[in-house]
Amino acid sequence: MLPLRHPRVWLVLGWLLVLGVIVGSLMPAPWVREVTPRVSDKLMHFTAYFVLMIWFAGLYPRGKHVRVGAALLALGVALDILQGVATRTRSFELLDIAADAVGILAALLLSVLFLEGWCLRVERLAARSA
Repeated sequence: MLPLRHPRVWLVLGWLLVLGVIVGSLMPAPWVREVTPRVSDKLMHFTAYFVLMIWFAGLYPRGKHVRVGAALLALGVALDILQGVATRTRSFELLDIAADAVGILAALLLSVLFLEGWCLRVERLAARSA
């Protein structure tokens, strides 16, 4: 992990995001339609995993980003399998996993180019303005 001033805060917020993705992935489909905007399911998958990857890329050095991405993809696969076997209103879809993977890859690319360590920069800016 990067040398953050408040690593626990960043981690707790990140794990809350993960928990949100888990809950959103396993809640009944009619509930999801009620609480989410009317956008493509694949766009929601892309966005969720893009945000998770960007978040954790801000916490860890570049050398760990691929492992973080692999862990997030494993989460996406596991959740899609659970949707197929443990819910009545959700189903396993390879295209959902593909959307997860594209979101992760897009975030990996951005993290390498611009966003690595963004949490450190936020903390520095906050310290200057305090």
